[in-house]
Amino acid sequence: MLQSEHLRGGRLLYGLLLVLFLLLLYNLGGWGVIETSEARYAEISREMWQSGQLLHPRLLGIQHFHKPPVTYQVSALGMELFGPNAFGARFFLQVSLVLQVWLVYLIGKLLFRDGRQALLAAVVYLTIPAVLLSARNLTTDSFLTTFELAAIWAWLRYKADAKAGWLYLFYFLLALAFLTKGPVGLIFPALVAIGLAGGFTTAKKRSPAWHHVPAILLFLVIGGSWYAYLMLQDPQFVDYFLFKHTVQRYANPETFGRSKPWWFYLVLAPALSLPWSAILVVYFKKLKELPAQFKRLFILWILVPLVFFSFSGSKLILYILPLFAGQALLTAWLLRALSAEALRKVTRGSLVYFGVLAVAFLLAPLLPVGIDLPLWALVFPVLMLVGLFIVWRRPLPQLQALLAGALLFTLLLLPYSTHLMGHNPQLTNGSRPIANVIRQHNLAQRPILVYNKLLPSLAFELNRSIVSLEDGSSDLDREVQFERDERWREDFLRLEDPADAARLRQLLQQQPVLVVKNTLPKERQWLLQHFSQHVKVGKWTVFY
Repeated sequence: MLQSEHLRGGRLLYGLLLVLFLLLLYNLGGWGVIETSEARYAEISREMWQSGQLLHPRLLGIQHFHKPPVTYQVSALGMELFGPNAFGARFFLQVSLVLQVWLVYLIGKLLFRDGRQALLAAVVYLTIPAVLLSARNLTTDSFLTTFELAAIWAWLRYKADAKAGWLYLFYFLLALAFLTKGPVGLIFPALVAIGLAGGFTTAKKRSPAWHHVPAILLFLVIGGSWYAYLMLQDPQFVDYFLFKHTVQRYANPETFGRSKPWWFYLVLAPALSLPWSAILVVYFKKLKELPAQFKRLFILWILVPLVFFSFSGSKLILYILPLFAGQALLTAWLLRALSAEALRKVTRGSLVYFGVLAVAFLLAPLLPVGIDLPLWALVFPVLMLVGLFIVWRRPLPQLQALLAGALLFTLLLLPYSTHLMGHNPQLTNGSRPIANVIRQHNLAQRPILVYNKLLPSLAFELNRSIVSLEDGSSDLDREVQFERDERWREDFLRLEDPADAARLRQLLQQQPVLVVKNTLPKERQWLLQHFSQHVKVGKWTVFY
């Protein structure tokens, strides 16, 4: 399959992208949206789709300006096409990943001037676990990475062709990144652009420098449009977004409850990019042979962002997603530079690693860890093992065997993982089981009350608004300073507020459903006198 004559062109890549896309869509709605991040993004997108308000994101009825609107708008488009469900919410996330693999290939062709090495980088990127994770969980980071990689590719084309059109495209893509996650979206493209200075220019003529002025203006107009629109509506938005959601998010680890130790990325990034990270570590000395221009590029693409984000007070692994594209390109260079004996060891070690994981997936339902799977789903790890054995035994060139084993494992892991998550809701921490109970008892049209927890996944699964009962939980610290009327109070009741308590008493006369995690405190037990039946759903109880 991976013969060198096919590697010369893009036909194999496009065939691979088609297979990847189909497998990414397989059973895409088979598990509920995951609390907390994915559930928030999905519910905001659902409310945007339902209301048509594309510039004012709302979460459970209250304006939510933590992020710019592009992710919500794209996900709302998915719901317009496929309905307000998990498949619709995640559809364009899969498109995003396919585009990223393609962009890594295009960037690799421009960097290495070798289609085979570019394809190698694309395969490495596709088979990095952190990259696959980004397409299974709706956040801004996959869309942001797509815009960032596209911007890097446009800058490379500008360096290679010296045509002003590529420069304008670069700044336009930066604007889209800015509209996806704010200033952080400029970090990777800016660093890579610096790393590409000088050594990668192939055009005989340079584009006039004055083009940068209108190109930057283009960035400011498009990238700043949403921010300017909201600032004109309410001047406090400047301090709210730029200070709290940019400066404080980076500097204060307690701002959004995402405090992690300084070594978080240094440990987790290698762990979630195995076996490729292990190969880079074992053959680190070989990287000394990198051309100087590549050393500068990869230091700015990988090392500098790793240090920068390690000092951030807010850490999640997908914040550094663009870093893995640089790692894939560096790994592709290293694999082509290894000796035949070193490559044989790398291939054998990687195939053993994939085989051990396949065995673990096969045995997962038999282990005392509470994993449930339909028996037929075990066909995927069985096929992994059979395929890896065939690759091991066939007399393939070592690099082809390595790529075949990595692709085989990854492409079969995609459908297996959907059944793993779909049959084990405790792994996803979503509300689909609660929503199923509500539907089974014909309760979906009643008022839905959730006690002291922010539960956007339930609103999403039921495709309707719910009422949050705030009783001192930090989960329900809602930001209402941008609300222009009192409609938000219909979906958010503070039990200590007399007016909200009166509203709750009215709701309790309408045969509502009350959803409680664990148990109610003693001082709130009086609520239960309004309900005659209940159903346990894991840690949750549905009263009706």
